[in-house]
Amino acid sequence: MGLAVCHGKVCAFGGGLAPFLLPDWQSDLMSVDKYAVCPCGTGKKIKFCCNDSVSELDAVLSMVDGGQVVPALDQLSSILQEHPNAAWALAIRGRLLLDLREYDSLSENADRFIRLQPSNPLALTQRAAAKLFHGEVEDATASMLEALTESGSDVDSFVLDVSSVLAYSLAQRGIFLTARVYATLSMMATGYEGGQASISVLRQMNSAPTISQLMKTVPQPVPRPSDATWGERYDEAANLLRNNKIDLAEAKFESLRRTVPHEPAILSGLLTCAIWRGNTDNQSELLKKLSECETLDFEERVRHRAMSALVDPTSAEISIPIMKMFGDLESPEQTEMSLMASSRFVVLPPDLLAGMRTTEDEVPPRSGFQMLDRDKPESLDVLPPIGEVPEAIALVLVYGKQTDREARLEVLDVRKPLLSTVKKGIQDVVGDVELTELQGELLPMLVACQPAVAMIRFQAKPAEAEKLQNGLMAARMPKAITSIDTPMLDGGSLESTCDDESKLFERTVMMRIVEQYDALVSKGQGIIDEAYQIAKLEPQPMLKPSSGDIETLANEDLNRVDCSDLDAESLIYLLQRAQQVSATPTVRRVAKQLITAELSDEQKPAKMLAYMTLINASEGNEQAIELMDEAKEFAEANNIPTANLLLSEVGLRLSAGDGPGFQNAVETLSRQYGNEPEVMAKLQQTLMAYGLIGPDGAPRQAPGAAAPAAKQGGGGELWTPESGAPAPEAGGGGGGGGKLWVPGMD
Repeated sequence: MGLAVCHGKVCAFGGGLAPFLLPDWQSDLMSVDKYAVCPCGTGKKIKFCCNDSVSELDAVLSMVDGGQVVPALDQLSSILQEHPNAAWALAIRGRLLLDLREYDSLSENADRFIRLQPSNPLALTQRAAAKLFHGEVEDATASMLEALTESGSDVDSFVLDVSSVLAYSLAQRGIFLTARVYATLSMMATGYEGGQASISVLRQMNSAPTISQLMKTVPQPVPRPSDATWGERYDEAANLLRNNKIDLAEAKFESLRRTVPHEPAILSGLLTCAIWRGNTDNQSELLKKLSECETLDFEERVRHRAMSALVDPTSAEISIPIMKMFGDLESPEQTEMSLMASSRFVVLPPDLLAGMRTTEDEVPPRSGFQMLDRDKPESLDVLPPIGEVPEAIALVLVYGKQTDREARLEVLDVRKPLLSTVKKGIQDVVGDVELTELQGELLPMLVACQPAVAMIRFQAKPAEAEKLQNGLMAARMPKAITSIDTPMLDGGSLESTCDDESKLFERTVMMRIVEQYDALVSKGQGIIDEAYQIAKLEPQPMLKPSSGDIETLANEDLNRVDCSDLDAESLIYLLQRAQQVSATPTVRRVAKQLITAELSDEQKPAKMLAYMTLINASEGNEQAIELMDEAKEFAEANNIPTANLLLSEVGLRLSAGDGPGFQNAVETLSRQYGNEPEVMAKLQQTLMAYGLIGPDGAPRQAPGAAAPAAKQGGGGELWTPESGAPAPEAGGGGGGGGKLWVPGMD
């Protein structure tokens, strides 16, 4: 963004939340140069700014440099009593208070600093930091915008430090576009050495499969018409935007909008301002306005409309309203016995129940159950056919009597169409309990698209469970996707509106939203194709970009790339980019092509990258193990170290329930890399993660079952290797099963 950073010496920040820079004047001004830039942040020289008090700067910086932070704060307080207008002292004091996490004192310091110098970017940034750590993210963002406006292109490192932390907080709240611009601000600043925190935020957002690809890039500005009579005014606003003067730019864009209300370029400029401001309501409104601009092509309008539904994490437009019910119980014990005896209810494990409370003081439920859409299979010794696997349609919690309320029953996560079915099913089992209905939370569409498989632990090998899981997704997810009733379709679903041509645009938007979630498309392209067929829509065609075009591809277009004609260098670039943003279908296609491609000696390590990537993105353990064997052969033939491969194989063999293969991988690692502490430490971490050994290296598993299972205390769960959960402790309840025990571990 063309920013210049004023200072650049690193020290700790906020308990490790982000890097925090102390300016160069800590070392450079040990002998005060009155013609140096004043550390107060005004940009003026000391001689013309804080000349009357800055003579004591040497002593303060010496204390800070020697780690005497508290004495330094005491000294600054004395200086401020004698020199109330010593802005440099307020600037340094604020940094130290932030480092000590004294957020209340920081807030007071910032208020005093702003009263003294209302437009000082460091004062405004201190206020932003104080607001941020008090959870007032909206006010913190507004204060950061003021600081940036006052900074222009010459941004102090302290401003960039706080913007990195703001980016992290925004990302946690699902305000992804705003988080991205603040993270990018710090990462792209010239001369700034603290960009690692911003890089980490961007990496986490990019790699998350549950974040839409549409939210992984800030929309590019729509260019203005070259012959526009208002072009000069627009260019002025755009220039202000480039120089981070968001408030001034927004005022000019608003003025232009009153003159030309439906111009895409102007709406796009206002959208960028709304993104910087963190105002998701305005972002959504402006994206909708852009989707209505008929001068834009159809797919561009679809993309804007889809983004308008995604920018606000609390938006109900593509979420599913769910209901909850509650009622008092005379005998919670009798209710539990009735639910346990019913074939329509599955017991939830105790460790899951313990987490079902919003505060530490709240009492968790004494028991919990999943209500099923059909009877449980009579036998758990074998996996049932796909058509007989139950799904959960409600969560039922039983609470005992408490000081302030009676024993009660709570029913959660009930979709409105199933409300009467759930209510009747519960009353048939536990008796005529009076259930009061209430509106519950919104269920995100991403969750609603996936079948809610019941937590039933069948006795089966992991490979069999995995096959059943994949079959369930393929059989039921297309129907789940297309049967969701959403406000975007006026309460209808993709299936129910498939013949309504008046809703073609909205139906297309819905399917584009679905296919931009890697968590969904990674389950198999056939699922998305079938959903398109049910919705009677045509998917976008595949793209065949040239090697020169792949760098300009939008994230949302990556999964449409036909890579068959790309050269090796382009394939390597495309693989890395697709991996960074979790575009799994493209990762699989490109990795497969790279593995079979003829590569130069310099490019051969890329084939190992392709193997590793494809193993991680494989659709099943059996496929992953085959690839692992191929990868090891390739590595050994080309003298490529195999430590990382073998470490991955340990976890893979465990997930697959392959005891001999696991033992062989551990022995090979120990034999080949036993003298490399880093590799051995990673192996120990892996074994600890699976619960096979304790922190002291001692084994924790007695001989037992032959396959890992999800950690459940009752009822169980259809375990799949994708669950990532360790096995239960030996002897735990829930119908058998245990951690993988390997001969030699005891």
